[in-house]
Amino acid sequence: MKLSKENLINIAVHNIDLPHSSIFDLPEKVIQFGTGSLLRGLPDDFIHRANQAGLFNGRILVVKSTTQGDSSAFNTQDALYTLCVQGYSNGKIVDRQQVNASISRVLSAQQSWSEILETATNPQMEILLSNTTEAGLVEDKGDIEDNPPASFAAKVTAYLYIRFRHFNGDPSKGLIIIPTELVPDNAQVLKKIILKIAERQNLNPEFVSWIKEANHFCNSLVDRIVPGSISSSKFPYEDLLAIMAEPYCLWAIETDSETVKKQLSFAAIDSAVKLVSNIEQYKEIKLRLLNATHTLCCGIALLSSVEYVKDFFQVAAFDRYIRHILFNEIGPTLQHYAHIEQAAWEEFGRAVIDRFKNPFLAHRWHAIALQYTTKMKMRVFPLIAPWYSFQGKPPVGLAIGVAAYLLVIREAASGRLVFQDDLQPKLSQYINGLKSTHDLLSDKDIWELSLADYPEFSNLVQELVEFIEANSIAQAIEKYLKINAH
Repeated sequence: MKLSKENLINIAVHNIDLPHSSIFDLPEKVIQFGTGSLLRGLPDDFIHRANQAGLFNGRILVVKSTTQGDSSAFNTQDALYTLCVQGYSNGKIVDRQQVNASISRVLSAQQSWSEILETATNPQMEILLSNTTEAGLVEDKGDIEDNPPASFAAKVTAYLYIRFRHFNGDPSKGLIIIPTELVPDNAQVLKKIILKIAERQNLNPEFVSWIKEANHFCNSLVDRIVPGSISSSKFPYEDLLAIMAEPYCLWAIETDSETVKKQLSFAAIDSAVKLVSNIEQYKEIKLRLLNATHTLCCGIALLSSVEYVKDFFQVAAFDRYIRHILFNEIGPTLQHYAHIEQAAWEEFGRAVIDRFKNPFLAHRWHAIALQYTTKMKMRVFPLIAPWYSFQGKPPVGLAIGVAAYLLVIREAASGRLVFQDDLQPKLSQYINGLKSTHDLLSDKDIWELSLADYPEFSNLVQELVEFIEANSIAQAIEKYLKINAH
């Protein structure tokens, strides 16, 4: 039995949350560019649950922009799919399934562009979502009259132009545009590209004003691991679109507009949807507490032949290490320089531990080592100066992570570990013994900042490198964190 609207009545399983029949009568209020797992596992999840609770009452028209992949399953399954949420939340295992009915239909931009443009005349259409990857937020030389326009931004411009003309520039018929691409200021980037396209194609000046004044471009940040398709063998039906997601989720949307907040009524379904005037706090928390922690732990795991992230906690010293850097170093540093409240970073820190321990995810440390030097530069090194500004001594946990990184880089240079790191050649003098640890960490050409003012940190890193080489990374953690505790 295939998953479909018709077959829902035949699915009598108590542990699968099924959509209410009334959902299928809801109007299309969202146009979404992208069929990927992240969109279906995060924004579409919130919208579905809000519809189930009677809070949003709108469905999603999805545009498949690329020619890659087969979208026929969306048609045969009436765009229904199962979302399995699996992992830890507040230290407890979560394993739940729901059939998501947020999507009304999926149209191909290549085959149905005129039909897609017709929906721009729908007065109930309110929101535009996207996740086209970083490559999507670029300008091209295509024409909005093309069928379809080549770039995502040109497609959006064409869609907005149809809407502008149909409603005669009615300021109440603009859209709330929320890109979810992992690009800084993603909505403002998209807005600038759209305005450039309008200027290049000499579109109506009133349209340009309408873009600026009638539409709300909201920067956003998404955070949820959605690995992708999973087998539906454990379900009492066949589902070619089933996906898995971790319990943790965040969708921070930047807006000051009460009108926008009212229209984004789905936000009421989950406190993980944040409608805030500035999303920088959430970006900084994610970058430092999640991403920097990944980077700091990566070298430790690789030196110890720990293959998966979920296995990191099986070593008592590593369990202690991650809790130390989260709650004793990174969190307090965020509170000091970014003015993030202790309750907020502590809550996120606990969620990081839940996410790392997720037994349903097979996340390899080797994959995290990709572009290791760049990640160390962007995520970890900017924490050191702020730490010193209120502590005045080396951050031992960060030093252990940096020492492990340097040893891994040596292993990679010798061929014993293999991963892509485009900045590794800049470390060749250090690897070959021609540059000291202090000189390396003071090299602005590599790090875009210098740690020359913190010689105690460089000395500690060098001391740790030597200790780890003579002993083990676990012993280094036990010894140096114990010393630091006194």
